[in-house]
Amino acid sequence: MTKVIRYNDTRNLLEGDEFTKVYCHTDKLIFATSTLLPGQKACLDKGHKDADETCYVIEGHIAVHLTGLDEVHELQKGDCILIPQGEPHYTVNIGTIQSVTAWACAPHL
Repeated sequence: MTKVIRYNDTRNLLEGDEFTKVYCHTDKLIFATSTLLPGQKACLDKGHKDADETCYVIEGHIAVHLTGLDEVHELQKGDCILIPQGEPHYTVNIGTIQSVTAWACAPHL
């Protein structure tokens, strides 16, 4: 079934400094966008047990810390990272403008 999800029809979450708009959350797909102001840090995401996750940078400059792997990756507009299933992570806006990221994962059935 086709469904159009409007910007104002999302579920809004505020987790620490991170403002997230959840566009869809089904048993087959999770898709959201997140916004951080310069210097702000997102809360730790414990990872998804049965799903890889992607983060695509729409605007800004962020660092993604994969805490279980002890890796930090610097991403800018147009970059994407594939986060392995179950990997805890958080982002920090290390740029001078607001960052906007898109997140997607497909939970295992």
